[in-house]
Amino acid sequence: MILLNADKISLSFTEKTLLNNVSLTISDGEKIGIIGVNGTGKSTFLKILAGELEAESGTISLGRNTTISYLSQNPQFDEDLTALEYVLSGFDSHKFPKEHEAVTVLNKLGVENQHLKLSQLSGGQRRRTAIAKALIFPCEILILDEPTNHIDNEGAIYLEEYLQRYKGAIIMVTHDRYFLDRVSNKIVEIDKGNLYSYDTNYGGFLN
Repeated sequence: MILLNADKISLSFTEKTLLNNVSLTISDGEKIGIIGVNGTGKSTFLKILAGELEAESGTISLGRNTTISYLSQNPQFDEDLTALEYVLSGFDSHKFPKEHEAVTVLNKLGVENQHLKLSQLSGGQRRRTAIAKALIFPCEILILDEPTNHIDNEGAIYLEEYLQRYKGAIIMVTHDRYFLDRVSNKIVEIDKGNLYSYDTNYGGFLN
């Protein structure tokens, strides 16, 4: 089932074309890794898919009842909230996660001081808190920009296993090629404004 259709997306910054009339469909069960050299527009494309940035042209269409959870590279925080309050904030009453689920995910990602305010946590701890929020948000598409940043090896293993079990669709950018290889089942390459899709993991793409 198609969850999202991005059709003929274009975007330029100054004189550089980042995306040139590119299209992509995201279907249920796909775990897509976006690759490309730095500056090709990977994070920008994720922002467009997540509805955080408007393209110059093209359309984004979501399937019926499809929701998105988005982890930005630079999440915005209300630093007066505790880590646990932040993770549980912003949900509608029908999809509110259980507190024990949030506590479990925070613990697994290495955020043990869950009742401290975000202003009291390190940048890495805040980043892990944002990852936890993205993971437990009830959605059909999980969009992750550099999810392995600021997490230790134990947290990365937990995140990898979580995403391998994840039932919806995932689309992500990560510089951790081993993580990408073990989680993805589709690779999308952005090169000189164009988009190329490969129905394989990262290892298959390299071969």
